Amino acid sequence: MPLKRIFRPNIVAEKTRLMTHGTAIYTHLLSKKIFLKFLAIAAFALFPLFLNAQTDDELLENFFRDNESASESDAQQFLENLELLRDKPLNLNSVSREELLSLHLLNELQIENLIAYRNQFGPFLNEYELQAVPNWEISDIRRVLQFSRIKTGLDTRNTNLLKGFFYGDNEMFLRWAHPDPPNYDTEKAQGGPNAWALRYRHTFDNRLRFGFTMENDAGESFFSNDSLPLRDFLGKPYDTIGRFQGFDYYSAHVFVQNWNQTVRAIALGDYSARMGQGLLLQTGFAPGKSAETVSVARGGRKLNAYGAFGETYFFRGAATTLAFGKHLELTAMYSNRRRDANVQIDTSDFDSPEIEFSSLLTSGYHRTASEIEDEKKLHEQVGGLSATWGGQRGQISANALHIAYDKPWNASPEPYRQFAFHGKSLTGTSLDYNYRWRNIFLFGETARSDNGGIAAVNGLLFSADRHVTLTAVHRSLGRDYQSIYGNPFAESSGASNERGLYLGADIRWIRRWQINLYADVWRHPWLRFGVDAPSTGREYLARVLWTKSRNFSVYALWKSETKQRNDDLEKPFGLVNARLDRLRLHSIYKVSKPIELRSRLEWTTYQIGGNNPTLGFIAYQEAVVKPLGSPLSASLRYVVFDTEDYDSRVYAFETDLFSAVSIPAFSGRGTRWYVNLHWRVNRWLRLDARMEETNTRQAVTDSGTIGKERVWKLQARVKW
Repeated sequence: MPLKRIFRPNIVAEKTRLMTHGTAIYTHLLSKKIFLKFLAIAAFALFPLFLNAQTDDELLENFFRDNESASESDAQQFLENLELLRDKPLNLNSVSREELLSLHLLNELQIENLIAYRNQFGPFLNEYELQAVPNWEISDIRRVLQFSRIKTGLDTRNTNLLKGFFYGDNEMFLRWAHPDPPNYDTEKAQGGPNAWALRYRHTFDNRLRFGFTMENDAGESFFSNDSLPLRDFLGKPYDTIGRFQGFDYYSAHVFVQNWNQTVRAIALGDYSARMGQGLLLQTGFAPGKSAETVSVARGGRKLNAYGAFGETYFFRGAATTLAFGKHLELTAMYSNRRRDANVQIDTSDFDSPEIEFSSLLTSGYHRTASEIEDEKKLHEQVGGLSATWGGQRGQISANALHIAYDKPWNASPEPYRQFAFHGKSLTGTSLDYNYRWRNIFLFGETARSDNGGIAAVNGLLFSADRHVTLTAVHRSLGRDYQSIYGNPFAESSGASNERGLYLGADIRWIRRWQINLYADVWRHPWLRFGVDAPSTGREYLARVLWTKSRNFSVYALWKSETKQRNDDLEKPFGLVNARLDRLRLHSIYKVSKPIELRSRLEWTTYQIGGNNPTLGFIAYQEAVVKPLGSPLSASLRYVVFDTEDYDSRVYAFETDLFSAVSIPAFSGRGTRWYVNLHWRVNRWLRLDARMEETNTRQAVTDSGTIGKERVWKLQARVKW
């Protein structure tokens, strides 16, 4: 007879006794699992003392500490998702795997352990019980409970979803920025130095979201006229045409999820999508190698709303996810949009020249005549289908994606592009899976493009001990595999021309200590941009985090990366190792409830072959002040940096105005400071402002030293 049936009456009785008589635990239960479960609850009686809410600053600091390859758009979507869940928390007694993965706060094995625990022992009674879930530490529980709750009894959603279009929460966001000097050629730009962004968002019960976004970068025309050159079929300009431009970028979306048992999601307008481990499709946030060394598998919802300011990696059209019974789920998507591309004329046949494009443009800038000329020059259509069969321990999916352009893609005839995609259409198919067996979680995907190229990613997570999680990921991405929107776990972008093995570990043996380690080795079987021969690489990371108390934590991080690149002295096929090392010390100290100090020291060295290494250094001190009971708060950072050249440059994430994140690169010698001011006027109105300035005594770029430079930027935001 199953263990659950034997002990289920005792579990219910003990849970009832726990609720009515405090922490009195009866240890005469025969099951070791049940005994440990209730012993953990008793030992966790003081847990609420640690449930202090983290601020957005702390969440972003942790996000970029663990995901340094993330973009500003990734951070924006990450915060927006968590902001919604802070107001409408998830119910951990009914939450799905996909919803937990979308938090990006837990690794896959922790999520599988929670689902398995809930399936075996029934719903949680309160937050104390979470400590009994394998691989869940206090820090994990404290972080997750900011966006989730333990709800017992019936969790009904009786409100008609259609009423959500009229009821719910509304937010209007306006941002203005003025950089000086601007980072573009002011003589060629069509617009002025001001940047504007406007966004409206309506949310209801985590089931409905709709809104629009409008954005204008500095240098782009803003409610004014600009001019475009008219060119003949040989590309020669013969006249100009004027146009009136409002905002440069417009976006709108309607997104519904969990409508009923059949309709899991509907996306209209702009949305992001993913399939499997990203070999075919991954447009949302995709964690790569990071200090969260065991967060390597891709997962979460296949569809998500898109309301960020990034102008490239999203789809525009319609998509839906439908469930047929308990095990079968079908996702279908269609996108029809215009994209920026470098369009040119193929004059090899003079009598019938053909219009083609050589590259997709992703910057989103339309400031100068040449940038405007490439705007929306390409028509792209994307269709996708994913069928998933899911069971209690895992799932398997079959995926297909078709991309079609109205002009042929004809990239430059460089040797490293020999296996790149050419033509008007590309079709890819794949199979992906994940499966949990005891304390092992397996995942992977194998894909094929219509030219016959094959790519595969397979991995596992293994809980060697309650406090130790290990992972391994093997990738074999064929040099001839072709994918436009592929973004799997790999060293390089493009989902092709790479074979590698990644090993990672997360060790939390002592409550105050966390040790993260990884080693990654790879090989590129074919040429790459800037590398004229097959090449190899390796990367290592070690991080030790010590949390003395809620008020003080410090971590040390060491990272070493070695890649091969062209040797300028031995052409055309000579390669040389380029090694980048980084050592960081970072601490967070809460002096008191209203004051928090953050300090960082970081050194970098960059060495090419046997040459002398070049050095880089950065140090900053930051103060975050949030007086209790006051509507005002502020953060101030002062930075000192010194690098010998551009290769030894250093990066530092900065807390910007909400939904706008800064990740500046520092090279040369100088200082930088910024001040963020926040004023919550009332429940519905918030005013933010930011002033920043960088003074470089010896500025360095990739082309050399350019002397002194002073750059300042002023921003303001209104949210209501």
